[in-house]
This record gives sequence, structure tokens and C-alpha cells, in this order.
Amino acid sequence: MQDDRKPGRAPRRGRPRSYDLDAATAAALHALWTRGYEATTVEDLVEATGLAPSSLYAAFGSKHGVLEASLARYDRDREDLLAPLERGEAGLEDLRLFFASVRTSLTRPGAPGCFMVNTATEVAPRDERIAAHANRYRDRVRDAIAAALTRAAALGEVPPAGAEETLGRARIVQAALFGVQVAARSGATEEALATLGALEGQVGQWAASAAAAPGGDGL
Repeated sequence: MQDDRKPGRAPRRGRPRSYDLDAATAAALHALWTRGYEATTVEDLVEATGLAPSSLYAAFGSKHGVLEASLARYDRDREDLLAPLERGEAGLEDLRLFFASVRTSLTRPGAPGCFMVNTATEVAPRDERIAAHANRYRDRVRDAIAAALTRAAALGEVPPAGAEETLGRARIVQAALFGVQVAARSGATEEALATLGALEGQVGQWAASAAAAPGGDGL
């Protein structure tokens, strides 16, 4: 399978599928996440999904199509992780729970890091379509963090800030988290956990500043 569509006769229409496309996408995602895009062969994808090569072509069009479908599936699967940040009612507690989820993922055996970050570093620099996927995800994470920090400021949990300053704080958090994931992917789990701890400490300093300010909860 190449990165462009297979030449030749188009597949017949109207024939019912004999496979579960969602399950095949999930299996392909796992294979790509574990090995990386370049290291994953067509044979790997065939074995992971249980599809014949012809069915893999029919479902995804190309190896690149498998990657795009996997990125879309990964983004959808992050809903449970990001929705509390985007639409939660708490502020810092939503952020702390998010950090706790990241910490849990880092301590799983063989943790492969973040699939979107992995793909962004491996493929996006030379592929505009994949870069667009990665940029949308990056913006979503940044904006979700900013939403939680906005609520935290409204609750007096962190010092008040305008929209640009809040976005700057969110970028600090996001950049550190992406660095955590890169470290995890390289096998530097202890470094990843230490960086996450430092990030939690930074957020704690923002909270302490708010508590110590006049009218705060500090002494």
C-alpha cells in the first residue's frame, strides 16, 4: 500500500461490508501508535486489523488514509479527557483531574505517549494534511486548558487575568504537557513524571498567589 490511491478498477458498489470499520480503525490506530507511521508496514496493518489488503484499500484508500482515519478516531476518543476541561464547572479541580489522567497514562507499561504528538513530530513537518490534524488538536488542548483557567480565575483560585494572559498560561501548560509526552515516547518515563510534577507545582504557585492576595483565602 502506498500513500496514494491504488490504481485499477474501482470497488463494486452495493456490496455489504463483511468487517467492522470502527473496530478496524481502532486496531490500525493501536498499531500506528505503538510502532509509529514509518515503521508500520502494510503487512502490520493487515495483521492488526484482520482485513485482506483489498479490504484495507477499500476502507481507507491508502496507508495515508489509514493514518488520517486513526487521527480522527484518536481525536474523538479524547472527548472524555478534554470535555471536562472545555465544559466543566470547576476550575483548578478540572485541571488537576486532567493532570491525574495524564499521570496514569504515563505509568502504564509500555506507554507510547500521545498519538497526536507522536505523529506531529514524525509526519507533520513534511505533510500539510497531517499538520492540519495536529494543529487542530493542539489548538483544542490549548483552548480547553484556557477554559479551565478562566473558570479558575472567576472562582478566585488563580490570579485574575485577561484573555491574552490566560491564553499565555494555557500555552505554558500545553507546551509542558507535550514535552511530557515526547519524553514518555522516548522511554524517559521518570523525566516525563518529573516534568508533570513541575507543571503541577507551577499551577500550585498560581493558586498560592491568588490565596495570598488581598481578599484571597491566605493569611
